[in-house]
This record gives sequence, C-alpha cells and structure tokens, in this order.
Amino acid sequence: MTKQEQFLYVVQTLVLTNAIKLATGSPSDKKRLDYYDVVNTMTVALSASERIPDDLSAGDAADEFCGNMLDNLRVGQDKETLNPEWLTDE
Repeated sequence: MTKQEQFLYVVQTLVLTNAIKLATGSPSDKKRLDYYDVVNTMTVALSASERIPDDLSAGDAADEFCGNMLDNLRVGQDKETLNPEWLTDE
C-alpha cells in the first residue's frame, strides 16, 4: 500500500468508528455526522491524501486530519494542532 492508500484506509476507519460512536451515544450528544458531513470529510480526505508531507506517517497524518475535521475530536486541541500547514495549504 502506498502512503496515500494507507492514509485513506485509516481515515475511513476513523470516520466510520467515530460515526458509530456518535450514533450509539446518549441522546444528549449534539454533534452528529450526517450524510453531507461524511461526503465533505471524505472529499477533503482525498485531496489531503495527496499532500501528506514525506516526514509524516500515514497514521499520524490521519490522526491530524481527523482531529481537524471531526468536531467532537477537537476538544482541548490548540490552534496549531487544529490547522496543520499541510492540510490548510492548497
């Protein structure tokens, strides 16, 4: 598998796991993924997969990506963690 394929595999797994966690949580969980959130996240993931820095592993890139894209995973993260340069630069 290429790094790009590994990244997409990890992101897909994390997005699915996160969605299941949110769907099975208590009714008070306010942040839920709907269809369009998933489509947007996966579209951005495809683009991001082509920009992973050489010195960043696929797993670490997926962790940064999901921490940036999935609202419920942002708790306690600083601004630099939320917006890594490789994700925000086009």
